[in-house]
Amino acid sequence: MKAWTTAAGRRAIGGASGLVLIISAGQAGSAGFEVPQRGIKEMGVAYTGSAALLEDASAVANNPAGLMRLEGHNISGGLTLIRSGFDYDVEVHRELVEGVGGTVPGKSDGSISATSLVPHVYYAQRIADNAAVGFGIYAPFGSTTDYPGDWAGRYHATETDITAINFNPVFAWQPTSTLSIGAGAVVQYLDAEFRNKIDLGYLVADQVIQQIAETEGPAGAQVRLEGGEQAAVDALAHQYDVDNTMEVDSWAYGFNFGVLWEPTDATRIGFNFQSRIRHSAEGRADRPETTDAEFRDNLESTIAGLGLEANILGLWIPVGTIGSQQPESAADGADRAVGPLGAAGGRIGLLVDMPETATLSFYHDLTPRWALTGGVTWTRWSRIEELRFTYTDSTDRGGEDYTGGGDDVRRRDLVQPFAWEDTWRYGVGVIFRPNRTWTLRAGVAYDESPVPDAERRTPRGPDSDRIIGAVGAGWQATPRLSVDMAYAYTHFRSSEINNSENPAGSQHRMEGDYDGHLHSVGAQVNYAF
Repeated sequence: MKAWTTAAGRRAIGGASGLVLIISAGQAGSAGFEVPQRGIKEMGVAYTGSAALLEDASAVANNPAGLMRLEGHNISGGLTLIRSGFDYDVEVHRELVEGVGGTVPGKSDGSISATSLVPHVYYAQRIADNAAVGFGIYAPFGSTTDYPGDWAGRYHATETDITAINFNPVFAWQPTSTLSIGAGAVVQYLDAEFRNKIDLGYLVADQVIQQIAETEGPAGAQVRLEGGEQAAVDALAHQYDVDNTMEVDSWAYGFNFGVLWEPTDATRIGFNFQSRIRHSAEGRADRPETTDAEFRDNLESTIAGLGLEANILGLWIPVGTIGSQQPESAADGADRAVGPLGAAGGRIGLLVDMPETATLSFYHDLTPRWALTGGVTWTRWSRIEELRFTYTDSTDRGGEDYTGGGDDVRRRDLVQPFAWEDTWRYGVGVIFRPNRTWTLRAGVAYDESPVPDAERRTPRGPDSDRIIGAVGAGWQATPRLSVDMAYAYTHFRSSEINNSENPAGSQHRMEGDYDGHLHSVGAQVNYAF
């Protein structure tokens, strides 16, 4: 019965790759997992016109060419509080063992929420009449979700926490009176923690069933599990869950580039581009149950206790248990399931792209008091065709060729396909200046989701098309000091989920619906000297 143990090990390893799904979770305020809160003035007009508004040092991130609109030295620092909330109503079916269905026990409807703080700080300085420099620290990508550990979708996701931070020096140059150009280097730090559970017992049950079907009893008699396949599933499924925590981090590099054209004093058009950044992150996968001797012994005992019966002269006769017939097979199966070929943790690597974005914006003063702004943002989410996960500690994972292709299953890359689509965000905003002290802002935007269908949607982040509405205000406290505040509400379109956790090999299919929203509140202080 050795064959089923190796297959169970391969499936448990595959479960680890399912964890990389989490990076599709995008509850940060924009599609995918983009964080658009890079300046509070821009937030007040629903992030529209960001490449042309350019009224403070946040131009470093929104369009570095805009630094030429600032005089002297400028500092801007802000903080945004993001509160997400999602209602879910799902059912998780077991589909791995053919003919033996059922649902995953646990809470199948409820709500989740998460709170995130997103800070930013920028500095800009004129160094000549036609040149300026700047530096910014901000978070362009991030996501947070947190489910109860006993919910029905625990094999898909329990917790997700992703943060990307940009360190961005820039230079701006004004070759003519109406044209400015800016560019900068981006040093990005990525830190991510992913959690879910692996239904190790269900994977083992599937392999026991397959191997028993190929086993011969006394005198070549047919053998089957006593009580049928359902008995193995009932004894093992959901009884041996492995807590799965994966933490990775990395540094990577890219650039941003911007152009600003000001044909008149009342009109400006801006373009901003941020490059793709490819991360090769490393960290660890920790699965404490796999090093727990009692967990391993209990798994062996359950496997050994499964009854067998043989077809002798047309009658099904009990012939003992797996443990009594092949005592070594249960021990070998338990060892492999929790060992290096199975669910054991170790050093891990993750390849992932932070996609490029391009924004085209306009700004126009309708009157001395009223202005109109807006634009479009394109994000190349199709970069994320797959997430590639690999074990990096190859010295601990040498062994047999189970794939038949000459590579060791314990070292080969594990790939999760995504097939995300490129997205557009469209928006328009209005600005009103009732006097020299106050500025009022409002805007609305429509933001597409990169998730193409219910099969690609995951509970790590049930992303869908959304509408963003925002209001904001600016107060010029002194000629040098100003304060900006904004509030944005994001409404997610009700979406369906029909996701099978195939990379884990356990094929728990989640079907149901999600509804969600975000509240974002931000404040920023600007000082010029």
